[in-house]
Amino acid sequence: MKRFDSDLPSEQLKEKILDAADKRFKILGYKKTAMAEIASDMGMSTANLYRYFPSKLDIAESFALRSFVKMESGLRQAVNLKTVSAASGLRNMVFYLLHYNFRQLNEYPKINEIIDALCAERPALVARKKQGELDVLMGILEKGRDQDGWDIDDLEQIGLAILSSWLMFSTPAFMCNQTLKQLEKYLNNIMDITFNGLNKRV
Repeated sequence: MKRFDSDLPSEQLKEKILDAADKRFKILGYKKTAMAEIASDMGMSTANLYRYFPSKLDIAESFALRSFVKMESGLRQAVNLKTVSAASGLRNMVFYLLHYNFRQLNEYPKINEIIDALCAERPALVARKKQGELDVLMGILEKGRDQDGWDIDDLEQIGLAILSSWLMFSTPAFMCNQTLKQLEKYLNNIMDITFNGLNKRV
């Protein structure tokens, strides 16, 4: 068993623990991963692991938060409202979410175990994910309203409605037994309906 580097700053050590958990979650899934196994992979005692993460759910939460930061960074790059129109930004956003989450589902066949546990026990984390996506979306809608005349009275409410219509494409649980090609086809249809609703009536 390797010995962990006790001289590492706490935050760096936590990142290494998340990396170790990442490997376990990919192979075994969340339910079958034990804290003792993660500790063993790190070369530390289970008791020591609990000093950094009080429970496996805390590891899952930190793991999810790290994924959110990565996803949101990629999302903002894909949208990039400085160089693309609001319509392109909106399409780029939802297709990025689709491809990101479809990739997650394939890399983590049992990712829904983590999602189910966090939805049940950490609802604030689910709200955090939704708010991150909503913030990006509202920036797109504001540009579309101001520059393209999109028919929007309330940015937040329209943003929440659009996010709801994207659930199949932004949540791995709804992608099971679907091919990426099928999902892209459904999404193109949803986007046609969305743009019809946003464009001001003449």
